[in-house]
Parts: sequence; structure tokens; C-alpha cells
Amino acid sequence: MFKGLHVAILAGLALFSGSSASALPPTEAEKWQDDIEVYRHTLEQRHINLYHSVGKHDFQGALQVLKEDLPRLTEDQVMVELMRISRLVGDGHTRVPFWSTDHQHYPLLFQFMDGELRLLRTGPEHRRLLGRKLVAVGEMPTAEVVEKLEPVVQTVENEYSLRSHLPYHLNVADILAGLGIVDDPASATFTLEDERGQREMVTLEAISCSDYRESVTVRYAEQIVPFGEKLVTESEYLWLTADEERRVAYVYFARYPSFSDMGSFAEDVREYLDDHRIRNLVIDLRDNTGGDFFVGLRFAHQMILVDGLDWDGGIYTLIGNATFSAGMSNAAHFREMFNATLVGEPTGGNPVGYQDMDSFTLPNSGIEVNYSKRLYRFQDQASQGIQPDVLIPTRWADYRVGRDAVLDWVLEDITARYSGSVDKAAEVTAQ
Repeated sequence: MFKGLHVAILAGLALFSGSSASALPPTEAEKWQDDIEVYRHTLEQRHINLYHSVGKHDFQGALQVLKEDLPRLTEDQVMVELMRISRLVGDGHTRVPFWSTDHQHYPLLFQFMDGELRLLRTGPEHRRLLGRKLVAVGEMPTAEVVEKLEPVVQTVENEYSLRSHLPYHLNVADILAGLGIVDDPASATFTLEDERGQREMVTLEAISCSDYRESVTVRYAEQIVPFGEKLVTESEYLWLTADEERRVAYVYFARYPSFSDMGSFAEDVREYLDDHRIRNLVIDLRDNTGGDFFVGLRFAHQMILVDGLDWDGGIYTLIGNATFSAGMSNAAHFREMFNATLVGEPTGGNPVGYQDMDSFTLPNSGIEVNYSKRLYRFQDQASQGIQPDVLIPTRWADYRVGRDAVLDWVLEDITARYSGSVDKAAEVTAQ
């Protein structure tokens, strides 16, 4: 395995040989030598089980190759190789979070749908490109770009989190430069194709992370609030809406507030459910990438107090590839505690695996490194992601017309269950 790792690293370096970027000066290479040693030593000391998926010889061998190659590397390449080596550890909380450092973005964001990368967010000046699929970056076809990115994508535990997080690396200039996908990170050309097969090339300049947040404001589809109105709101990431006539409530749960704020929100939700005699509860964790799952359990505690809910099949939890870490943990909790039906796609987080992240900083480069401190088991058998009880893939055909196929299935199931109960009651009356 070590030989394969060495070959992979050298191949990656060869791709960058034509770049105008300069290699590290000797003094900087020496500092990186020290940082790499701190990286290895600290991970071995602090990670609960660093070698649970990669052999010690292979891991240390990959680091040795990197140290030997430092005089020929650029700063971007060193970062990319540290990301690649961190992926060898095999858990999504052990990583080099490039987003904690200064980096440059191209102002666009893609998402995988039906195996293709679709442009879903960009700046106002490129609004016309929304919805188109990525064909190439520079002269490199999308398939080759993806192949080069896959080994360095961070926060990955399975194929689903890889699919979810890869697009957030595809727009980072420093990463594309470190992989040799672009020669000059200052700008890059993206080729996009519309539904008629017409292609257009657009050259974008790299901008700072803060400018990116301010620039990428146009979405293919804005968030839809089911049933039309938020009735209980903690933040834009945590709120409730409802169809009182059908006695259905929907909770959008994408981020974790503080423990106390969740307590207040959950109490308000409980009161609403009681006051409006809600029977069916839908909890949407599809955009929940993690936080503190104990905060989610505080929400669960209040829901358990609602006797009016249909605890025999009337609770649904929506999950997807982006459901990770605490989001994945709470999905498992809700299935167990609420008898919830899980609907959607497999989670990006594994139900049996390493979590509870902590971090340290490399002394010379200032780069942050994350690692796992605990091993959790949220189901009896290990699996690649929590598998939904009802699998409903995200399809471009649905997304492009604003259809939420997952929520639609849930509402149809509620209607069918209610109709069934009415029919049974009528039969009993007739007898």
C-alpha cells in the first residue's frame, strides 16, 4: 500500500510541474518539516484510535514521502497532500479544514444530481448559467476533475458524504492549483452545458472567502417553506410550519442553536403541537451537517411529552447525503425514540464510527487539524451511512421544477394512513 501511496503523491506533483507557482524556499521547507512532525505526533497522542483504518507504516510512510518532497512543492501542494493523508485515517472528523485558513474561491457552487454537477449558486452577473451542468474546468473534463478531487475531499466517511462535500472543494482556487487542475489560481475557465446541449465557457477570477459569501447570492431555487408560513422560529436554520387542517407539522432543523435556545424553541413547538392537536410530525435533517447532538436530544425530550402525536407511525425524519455528525446521530435517535420513519437518501455520516471532534494548530503554518475523540454506535450493525426506511433519490427533474419528492411522499403516506383509519372505523361502525 505504501508504494501505491508514494506513486499517487508523485503523480500529483508531476501534474503541477508546468505551473508558474514557485516551490517552497529552504527556510519554509524546514518549517514544514517541523509542522509535519507535530501533525503526526499530536494525532498519535490525541486521536482515540488513529490507526483504525490505515496501517501505521502506511500513514507514517506517506508523511515521510511528503517531507522528502517539500523542496519541490508549492504551499498549495503541501496543503493538498496533508488533506490527502488525513483522508487515509478514514473518519470524517479527522481532517485539515482548509476553510479555517485564508483561501480563494471561484464564485459558484455546484451540487451532484443524477451523477452530474449542476450549478445551483453564483453571482448575479452569471444568473443565466444556473442549472447548467459542468463539462470541464479549463481543458480538463469534469470526470477527470472529480477523479483528482476525490482523494483530498475532507469530512468524508462514505460515498454519500464524498458526493455531498466534493462540490465545496471544486470552487476553491488553492485546491485546484494544488492538484494541477488550474495553472494559475487567480482565474479559471468553466465550461457549462444547458438542457439543449449548448455550451458556454466562463472565466472567473478567484475572490476571498468573505467576498465569496457576499457575491454568491443567486440560487437556482430559493428555499420553500412548506404550507406557506413559519409559525415558530428560532433562526433561519430552525423553524416550524404546519398544515393545521391535515394536522401535520414540519420542523426544518439544519443547524444547532445553544442548549438554552433549543430548550425555548422546543417548548414553543410542544405548545403549538398541543394547542393545534397535531397528529403527524416531520423533522427535516437533510441540511443538518452537525453540531451538538445533545441539543437535538433536548428537542426530543419536549416532543416525547406530546401525547397527541401519533406515536405509531406518525413521525417522519427526512435524511440525505449532507446529514452528518450530530445530524446523523439525531436521525438515529429519532428513529429509536420516536419510532420515526426515515425518508430520503443515506446519510453522509456513519452510524458506527469516530466523532466528537477536537483540534490543534500547527505551530509554523498556523493550519488547523481536526481529530476524533470518541467512538459511537448508533445502530447494532455498522453500515455506510444510515439507510432510510424509504429511499427517494434527489432527481434533477424534480429539483428543476421545485418539487420536493421526499416531503411529497410523506404527505401522501399521511393521507393514505388517515384514509385507512377512516375506512377501518367505517367498517367497525357498519358491523
